Amino acid sequence: MPSTPPPVTGRLAPTPSGDLHLGNALAFGAAWLSARAQGGRLLLRIEDLDRGRARPEVAARQREDLRWLGVDWDEEVPPQSARRYTTEGLPCFRCACSRAARRAGACACRGAGHQSGAVRFACPAEVVHYDDDFMGPQAWAPEADPILVRADGEAAYPLAVVVDDHRDGVTEVIRGADLLAATATQAHLSAALGLPRPRTGHVPLLLGPDGRKLSKSHGSMELRALRALGWAPDQVWALLLPLLGLPEGPRPTRPTRPGRLAPGPYMIDIDQSGVLRGIFTASAPLD
Repeated sequence: MPSTPPPVTGRLAPTPSGDLHLGNALAFGAAWLSARAQGGRLLLRIEDLDRGRARPEVAARQREDLRWLGVDWDEEVPPQSARRYTTEGLPCFRCACSRAARRAGACACRGAGHQSGAVRFACPAEVVHYDDDFMGPQAWAPEADPILVRADGEAAYPLAVVVDDHRDGVTEVIRGADLLAATATQAHLSAALGLPRPRTGHVPLLLGPDGRKLSKSHGSMELRALRALGWAPDQVWALLLPLLGLPEGPRPTRPTRPGRLAPGPYMIDIDQSGVLRGIFTASAPLD
């Protein structure tokens, strides 16, 4: 008899440094649709590694906004601030270079034998080819030797996300297209740790009317702001579903998993009174 495939486990992984905006809602809504359509589980994991910016009260508002939107989860797992990480067994080196020096390719710490500084992964340079569930075939070069542990001893995102997805039993990761390239780095790190890679699905990036990726500066795009301006959850879903290749409408009672998507990005224009002026296909986001 054929073996039964393992159950799908997805995750919602907000960073509690700012209120959720429409870009977050698109990714989290897609994760919810995918898990529920497949009869799977959905976890909530607060990614609060950056203790200088992460705030518990923001995490509480994010949970409230997700519930308002109708994006529920089956279990909240421990936040990253409550976890421990190790680089034992990984090919790593110490580096005290500035971010500017690293970006400029001026770091010569690999193989230098430094005893202090950030811990960086000696990442293979091979291009990673993979098939993204939403964006199709991909080929990306990894980030050059990403930091796994900062100089202050705190774990960095590349290490934490790979380890935590394995710890939590996550089998699919759905997130924004700005992280397509990060999949290559995470693939090499997973291989070095001997861990399986979850499936990935990346949703189009959403931009504000200024052509920049949605952030705290686009206050009118935050779910909390839209709610205060009179938006109902079903209005948000009606905006998001067509961007996921699904019919416009309210929150689905019988969720459908998104298929292959147009790459976007999409520019959304909502004025300060909450009126949607339009959604437009855009070019690459401005820096």
